Amino acid sequence: MLKKALLFIFCIMFLQACTETEKSPEVPPDDISEQPTSANENDITNNIPSIHLERNKFHSVIGWLSDDEILLILVDKGEWILKSYSVTKEEWKEIYRTKTPVIQGMIHPSKEMIVLHTSNNSSSAEVQLIHMNGVVEQSLYFESAELYMDWHPTDPNLIAFTAFYEDWSYNSVVYNGHTQEMEAIDVENPFVKWLDSENLMVFDWSETSLDGSNLKQYSIADHSIKATEWSNIIDVQNLGDSLVYIQIDEENMQFKYHLVNKSNGKSFDWVSPAVSNYSEWVIPTISIISPNSFIAFQAKEKGNKDETNEKSIIGMYSIEGEKQYGEIIERPIDCSPNGMICLGGYEKEQWINLNTLKEGKWLNILE
Repeated sequence: MLKKALLFIFCIMFLQACTETEKSPEVPPDDISEQPTSANENDITNNIPSIHLERNKFHSVIGWLSDDEILLILVDKGEWILKSYSVTKEEWKEIYRTKTPVIQGMIHPSKEMIVLHTSNNSSSAEVQLIHMNGVVEQSLYFESAELYMDWHPTDPNLIAFTAFYEDWSYNSVVYNGHTQEMEAIDVENPFVKWLDSENLMVFDWSETSLDGSNLKQYSIADHSIKATEWSNIIDVQNLGDSLVYIQIDEENMQFKYHLVNKSNGKSFDWVSPAVSNYSEWVIPTISIISPNSFIAFQAKEKGNKDETNEKSIIGMYSIEGEKQYGEIIERPIDCSPNGMICLGGYEKEQWINLNTLKEGKWLNILE
């Protein structure tokens, strides 16, 4: 019963985090005001030009389509619109629009496909797989109150879904776009992640989340599950060519990182101070920028997270090692593929230039 209760609490916290920045405007506006301001005027040369959007015309920033383009969801006359914004040209381009309210969007790491999670009501969802040219490749329908998804990092045709219902029961499936088939999977933890094209990673959490989890491997082909060597795991990220495992060393209050290339076994290991919010570990913010590297924060000191304005160290990590850029306040980040500029904040309204560690605001929401 305790394990089920912990899973229930974890589900609530995870889904709240996923939907924290989701917005459905009450009254869609008649027009959209997109007003780029010159970079020179704002003295942020070589960074992101400032733009202004009215609150009820803005839904969310999805992320980077390339080193130059940022993808946003806007609203106009009852339609939700995917638009890209060119940082260098200060130009907009429409990709797709729909009359169905958008919950959230995701960009595949290959930058070839977009997933839109849309819904007309609280008990069902539609997922649209959209090519960057605006063509809808596939539409999938789910009975669900909440929807979790994990996209395969190198194959955009493979997505794992978990549909949650109002009583917090759930069903997990794997969608294969190559065959256009949906296959049910039977896992104890709903937040599965891709290991490779044939296997998923499943978290087997301890009675207390502070102890981390044992990592198990689930075979999609024969539905078997087996143990792995990994214990005390608090998170795993599949970068594409590499995997990063994050373990908790509770005795020494450290996060232990192991980044390993899946093909040649080359690896890089490091530790950072562990931080908790008393009931669970605060997983460091990560932004994947390539199949073998990511940008992440690490705390300067171990302990409980009481002060949200404390600065952390931001750096890039790869098989080749670590490069630290300096200290800034930790926040959600989404970094460009070349790793030069990150969007920061819960609405991705800030920019962070990593080479000079300079930051500012590029997205101004007019209330």
